Amino acid sequence: MEPREEIKTIWHADRRAAIMWLGAGLMTSIPLPLLAARTERGRSWGGFATPPVWRPIEVATGDTLIVPAKVSGVAIDAVLDSGSGASIISKPLAAKLGLTNLEPRRINGLGGKAPVGLVRNVAVMLDTHATVLPSAVVADLGAVSAAFGRPIDMILGSDVLAGGCLALDFTTRRFAFEKTASFVGGPEWTVLPLGHGAKRELFVLASIAGLDPVPLMLDFGSSSALMLSSAYIEAHSVLVGKTVSTAALGGVEGVQIVKAFVADKVSLGALSSALVPALALDRWTSVSTVGNVGMPLLGQFDIVLDVSQGQLWLRSAPPRARLPMLKDRSGLGLAASTTDLTVVHVASGSPADRAGWAVGEQVVAVDGRPIDSSYTRGLLWQWRYGPAGSRVTLKLANGTTRVLKLADYY
Repeated sequence: MEPREEIKTIWHADRRAAIMWLGAGLMTSIPLPLLAARTERGRSWGGFATPPVWRPIEVATGDTLIVPAKVSGVAIDAVLDSGSGASIISKPLAAKLGLTNLEPRRINGLGGKAPVGLVRNVAVMLDTHATVLPSAVVADLGAVSAAFGRPIDMILGSDVLAGGCLALDFTTRRFAFEKTASFVGGPEWTVLPLGHGAKRELFVLASIAGLDPVPLMLDFGSSSALMLSSAYIEAHSVLVGKTVSTAALGGVEGVQIVKAFVADKVSLGALSSALVPALALDRWTSVSTVGNVGMPLLGQFDIVLDVSQGQLWLRSAPPRARLPMLKDRSGLGLAASTTDLTVVHVASGSPADRAGWAVGEQVVAVDGRPIDSSYTRGLLWQWRYGPAGSRVTLKLANGTTRVLKLADYY
């Protein structure tokens, strides 16, 4: 038998609720404009050689990017994930497409490896750009789909994004995928060079709390604003004087307990963001980076990414257009179903910890509203991110009711 080969790519399922970090900030739709036109709306995007063709993009729980695409001619919803070197197809979609002859492989997650399947010569279309991927990964995306409340068919990695120039306009919730080298920027843009790691991960240089710039993975697919390896954090005493809690972070390789804290400042070139929610990971597999920057942080900016040209352009977005850097104030790690929220982690020192919450307890209603399929699509999921001092009434499956007072705990 042919030996199992390792796929040289980094991937993780860092989606809220599927991953359960600090809780179940579940992915749900935020109302979006549904118009697409070859006209400039909102801010100027004159850095393109010709006006880009804009398409609507869906943002789930404020930080997950979902776009329409096609694979082997079948229309799908796909998640944009620059942190994955290889695109990933769900098992149900692979079966629907007749992709049954899978080659066994192992994929690198952020904290370990997991078995997956490999398929060859996969036709993918994003916007009007068609490409045939030499290979793609087939993996279980069930947890991610459950978090959405609908099937997630595919994760489009940097192998697809390398075929063009991607623009993300959060002011009007739209994207464009133009020809590579079609964007030249302008004085209002900051350009950062893209690096390529040993496992095909894209990275940029960033400064943490004023320290020397270090390589951080560019990860559109991460719902964590910032992740750092514990080795880097300890070497630079990043946590000295900080209040630290815990979180449960999972991916294809399983679940690990990590530290949660707030970074004072993160700088990407001349652009800086203050008070950034962050995670510290003991198991960090990338040898080329010391962490990653995720969509909540990157969503503070208009973005143009040209992988083939090795360039990332950023421009400060208007404050009201920026994606939220959500910070949990409950301490409950929750896995959602269509009937309840099951506690899978209680963050140390959090309001839930102090109130005696335990893993395995089930919430069936929040402020009198029952948990059902709309939880992952409406706005009820936002209760965990309310202002400190807010009180939330939670009904449990055993019929009891508890009032949880939200607070900053890290």
